[in-house]
Order: sequence, then C-alpha cells, then structure tokens
Amino acid sequence: MKEEQRELLRHAILLQLEAAAPASLPLSALRHGVRLAGHRVDDNTTLKELQYLEEKEFVREEIKIISKGVRRFHIGAEGRDYLEGEGLL
Repeated sequence: MKEEQRELLRHAILLQLEAAAPASLPLSALRHGVRLAGHRVDDNTTLKELQYLEEKEFVREEIKIISKGVRRFHIGAEGRDYLEGEGLL
C-alpha cells in the first residue's frame, strides 16, 4: 500500500470513530466503513492500522470483561486533535 493510500485509510478510520463517539465500533464495522470509503482491505490490514493509531494514542481499544473476543475501538483525544489540525472536522 502506498503512503498516500495508508494516510487516507487512517483518515477513514479516525473519521468513522469520531462519527460514532462517544460509542465504540467493532472491527467488522470499521472494516465495512473503510471499504465503503473505497479502501479494499481485510481485517489484518485494518487491525495493523488500528494498532499503529493506538500506539500514537489516536485510538484506544475497549476490552470487554464479558466478551474478550469482541474488539471495539474509540477515538482518542490525540485523534480528535489530529483531525481538527488537518481540517477534517
């Protein structure tokens, strides 16, 4: 994936999470949303980008005690600040 495509994919993820806030989204919904935005990605690629965004503190993963297998994600303050700085909000 080219760097420009990766940046657009990350934007699509962050914008979805911002639109859902304060709720979280499961991986399946994020993958579906980025596909609707024109990105042909699988769960592994989406997860890789989410992990990168989590390392940057743009995204945080919610771990449910009752359903540890269901991964849900929230946008973090750094993610909101980034979107605002880029004029995407």
